[in-house]
Amino acid sequence: MKRILFCISITILLLGAMIATIYFLQTPDPKQTNTTTQPLGVWWWDNRIDDSYLDFASENGVTEIYYYVSSFNENIARFIKKANTKQIQVYWLAGKYEWIENPSLLQTRMEEYMAFQSTHDVRFAGVHFDIEPHQHPEFETKRAELLYKFVDLVYWLNSTYKDIYIVYDIPCWLDDEVTYNKTTKPVYAHILDNANSVTLMSYRDSAEEILNFAKDELDYAKQTGKRINLGVETQDVSENIVSFYEEGNAYMQQQLNKLRKQIPASYGIAIHYIESWYTLKQKDFTTV
Repeated sequence: MKRILFCISITILLLGAMIATIYFLQTPDPKQTNTTTQPLGVWWWDNRIDDSYLDFASENGVTEIYYYVSSFNENIARFIKKANTKQIQVYWLAGKYEWIENPSLLQTRMEEYMAFQSTHDVRFAGVHFDIEPHQHPEFETKRAELLYKFVDLVYWLNSTYKDIYIVYDIPCWLDDEVTYNKTTKPVYAHILDNANSVTLMSYRDSAEEILNFAKDELDYAKQTGKRINLGVETQDVSENIVSFYEEGNAYMQQQLNKLRKQIPASYGIAIHYIESWYTLKQKDFTTV
């Protein structure tokens, strides 16, 4: 009898060990992946890279891709379809500072976008604008004029394309006061008023610093009920931009998980960008 009980106990222990091993192997490391259902976006600037990057995005919890295209074709539709099968939405990523002074150039692109949307079964989820007035070569001397025109462009897009989901990338320093339609507000407030959501270039390398850097925009978004994604950088960039490049992906994921706990459930994270993030993650393995 004792031998039977002993054998049963050993069997139970072995089964428990097997179950624990399977659970360990199948459960992602919380320091490495997005452990929540909050949005996780990534910029995708080069549409010539292979689909292994799409697999990488899916494996790492990406829910939306900001996909740059200069022309619309069947390859774009194929990519959207494949991303959708992985539960990832794709947004058209576009932006030129020239559009601020010449909106007709943007109008032409918007017509091309709408033609693509109307002729394909798979579609972009919306438009992700990266229009940066500070890239204008005369920004320092024409700052007030360019920011006013930028606000004017944002109002025009909102009134002209009401049925299109529009997102803007904006830096965390657009707090210049602009008076538009007799209403004076910071530029970021005008943009949030006219956007479906905004992705902040809140490029800092800790959760606390990101929240502090984006505080004004976050406060205004909460007041107005608009969604925000907080952007982080992964490139080896100049001293003027803060990046997670030196700290690596594992540390970045720790900070992003801290960040997720401190923002509303509808808010998310956006990583700039797919290729440098992929390289950053490989760097973790080479430095172990």
